[in-house]
Amino acid sequence: MNKILKYGLIGFIVVFGGGLLLLSFMADSIVKSGIEQTGSDMTGVSVTVDRVSISPFSGEGTISGFRVANPEDYEKEYAIEIDELYISLELFSLFSDEIQIREIRVTGPSLFVEQKLPENNLATILSNIREFGEDKPAEVDMFVGYFLMRDGSVDLYTEIGGERSARVEMSEIELSDIGTADTGKAVEQVIEIIAEEVVQQALQAAAQSGAEQLRDAVRDIFN
Repeated sequence: MNKILKYGLIGFIVVFGGGLLLLSFMADSIVKSGIEQTGSDMTGVSVTVDRVSISPFSGEGTISGFRVANPEDYEKEYAIEIDELYISLELFSLFSDEIQIREIRVTGPSLFVEQKLPENNLATILSNIREFGEDKPAEVDMFVGYFLMRDGSVDLYTEIGGERSARVEMSEIELSDIGTADTGKAVEQVIEIIAEEVVQQALQAAAQSGAEQLRDAVRDIFN
């Protein structure tokens, strides 16, 4: 191999490798800032992510330390905590007007329901999301091919019959083809669809636990 070809090959590898690193950094940054900015705007509370790591080759990666803060007037720091979730997406769609997400898998999320009759924290967050979607004009579309959430837990905190708490398991959530591959839906609509399902399942689990606590409270009163 002559020197010109050798140095040319080395130069190509350096430039190509540097380009991949730049693409990876940009993708990680776009996803992290997008989640935090859009999430905070829609929920009306602070949404934060510790780290995003997505492969520039496959578009697969992880989002670590996802947290949704509680609204004001609630005692717990967070309403939702996810240590790590898996995501697979079309990387270059991040730079277009339609984000294509192949798959999202969430394992072991922790949700916290604080009941202050007649409201609770998750219902307040969902109400904020709905209101935001009504007022915000669509700027970017999104398609999610598959969404799975499993092995979740719900911690219920209530003052029914005195301060009480309980932990229950959350039913698995499985959604497919949110939007369409051709047209997608507005990002806000996709987030609202997923949030509706997650909050509904969490509140159903909390309601079951709350009913048991209410029975315990009544039993305590008459014993």
